[in-house]
Amino acid sequence: MRKLKGYKKLNKAVTAQLQPFGIKKAVGGDDYAYYFGKNIVTFRLEILDCDKVFSDFLLERFGYDDTNIFIISLLHEVGHHKTDNDINENIYQFCQQEKARIEEEISHTLSPNRWKELQYQYFNLPDEIMATQWAVNYAKKHPKKVRKMWTECEKALHEFYAKNLGVDK
Repeated sequence: MRKLKGYKKLNKAVTAQLQPFGIKKAVGGDDYAYYFGKNIVTFRLEILDCDKVFSDFLLERFGYDDTNIFIISLLHEVGHHKTDNDINENIYQFCQQEKARIEEEISHTLSPNRWKELQYQYFNLPDEIMATQWAVNYAKKHPKKVRKMWTECEKALHEFYAKNLGVDK
């Protein structure tokens, strides 16, 4: 496997944007974005099919017409950090069990309609909906901060992709 150039610099740039929220480390990868607790989040380096579904969900559920899935996804992970203490142990366990069930069913061949239903079930789990609500509220209340955040992340992402894909900045 080829070593990615500028990976540490990208992680550092994204981390810098999340530190004001209490996030100590952000790490890019090719899997789903996650909040790991201990103030660590991951972010994706590519857009997946589920991102379109998440954008649709944001519009339908919150009336938020997302124009930047990267930033709203980052804010969603920050939302987990901000709302983590609002979830009691029973609800947390329920969410974990449901996520396992949903992920297992998604891993099998599904019709597009069933796949979307499962994505919506995941997005509507109590811990997920609280994190998304936090993200949407923040984005709506602080559009200038969110644009600045994107400007900094976009610059770092362009540099990263230019180094790894041979694309000019």
